[in-house]
Amino acid sequence: MLKFFFKKQLNYLICMQQSQIVQKIKISDKENQIFKTIMQFRNDTNIQSILRVAGGWVRDKLMGNESHDIDITIDNMSGEQFVLKMKEYFESKNIKVSGFGVTRLNPEQSKHLETACIKILDQSIDFVNLRGETYTENSRINQIIIGTPEQDAFRRDLTINSLFYNLNTQEIEDFTKMGLQDLQNGIIRTPLEPQITFNDDPLRVLRTFRFACRFGFQISQEILKVIELFDIKTALKTKVSKERISIEIDWMLKSSKCLEGFKYYHSLGLWHIIFQLPNDNQSQCSVKIDDQGKYHLESYEFLLNLYQLKYLPQFQNIFGFENQEQLNFYLNLCSICMPYYNITYKKGKNFESAIIYIIAESLKMSRKQTDDVYNACRLVEKFNQLKNEQINNNYKNLVNFLQEARHQWELIIYLDYIQEFIKNPDVSFQLHEQFKNFIYQQNLQEFYNVKALIDGNEIKQIWKVESKQIRDVKQNILIWQAMNPKATKEDLQKYVEQNKEQFIINQ
Repeated sequence: MLKFFFKKQLNYLICMQQSQIVQKIKISDKENQIFKTIMQFRNDTNIQSILRVAGGWVRDKLMGNESHDIDITIDNMSGEQFVLKMKEYFESKNIKVSGFGVTRLNPEQSKHLETACIKILDQSIDFVNLRGETYTENSRINQIIIGTPEQDAFRRDLTINSLFYNLNTQEIEDFTKMGLQDLQNGIIRTPLEPQITFNDDPLRVLRTFRFACRFGFQISQEILKVIELFDIKTALKTKVSKERISIEIDWMLKSSKCLEGFKYYHSLGLWHIIFQLPNDNQSQCSVKIDDQGKYHLESYEFLLNLYQLKYLPQFQNIFGFENQEQLNFYLNLCSICMPYYNITYKKGKNFESAIIYIIAESLKMSRKQTDDVYNACRLVEKFNQLKNEQINNNYKNLVNFLQEARHQWELIIYLDYIQEFIKNPDVSFQLHEQFKNFIYQQNLQEFYNVKALIDGNEIKQIWKVESKQIRDVKQNILIWQAMNPKATKEDLQKYVEQNKEQFIINQ
């Protein structure tokens, strides 16, 4: 049964969550200025709207966390109408307006509301009308209308996301009568019957898992029972775009609790939908559809083993990564993608690794993310050979590796370790650690950014070489610099005077 895949919330975790819930929202100075600006516009223009901050911002604030995701609901007009009036008001007062945009509704992809955005004090704010629905005579198809706050709250995904902060009264509102209590007790529950909520937008199943993992909350039994019966695979394929699924996966990959969320995907048989391999005849995928399940299982096991490593990844510095979340993203995604490296498919006239298809086509991620993940997985084999060599006797291979790996060199070390760990859980981390320590001792951790101390014009003059040879000489200079990390340009010039020929031949 599926319920055995879900861990029960421990009592001490619930108590921990209870202690985090605050009784009153603490509004920052900037948030206070934003809300005052919006309310001043409302009052000056005599617009009789009741404005409420909705969803995640309220939840996070009640948990004592900061939030930069401010969504405001309007009770008597669309978000676009409200924002256009606001834009006109600001411009009449010579106040610069930016970030204006409208996201149109798309019911076929479960995008039921039109959202308008505008920047206030350099903060993007989304505005949307409260959601209700009605049914026309002789039709079972619902039509989205401007609704009441009660209707809107009950149409949201989870009770903990259905809370409002009323800007008019400065009060917290819980129209489902469950949101505050569930937040207090650490419960994930849907405001309506789960099947109604999930039919409305199947992506909410994935969001349910994300919030349960993120906060360590317990998923209600009603949700688990419905998920067992709900055809989530078909619903995700037919009603939800890959772009929206990708956003949800992105949240998971950045989390330190990534594995907990992906356990749900694995147990529900969603892995092949999320990490879909090419399956049409034109792609010429090297693995038949019937045999792809083996690789999806290996992919899950790679991620599982990442979190079971005897020596967990601890990076001394986050070189080249913006923050810990971005590092988590690449560590998790690269681990997942490793088993797909040797699967090929036809892209144009060439054959590419299935990793490129999964990231670019299935997950709809950026070209940079695609290249970075593929490159990291590609270089694992090169590192595997390098770590068994006497590094201090083979600087050429070391420099080549660091230049190709760039800021991902530590990431690649752990990808190699995972591979070895899967084959033998008792494998030593000694060689990997020696390599890491050597890089730091030689101050080579950011060597991928190092420039040759002698530039191309100087090389041409000193060695009297043709232009096509400059690159090889420059590479040999970089190898010398790696061997002598504290050397100056003057040191290099002195060395060159006595060893000029050494830089023309390959080291």
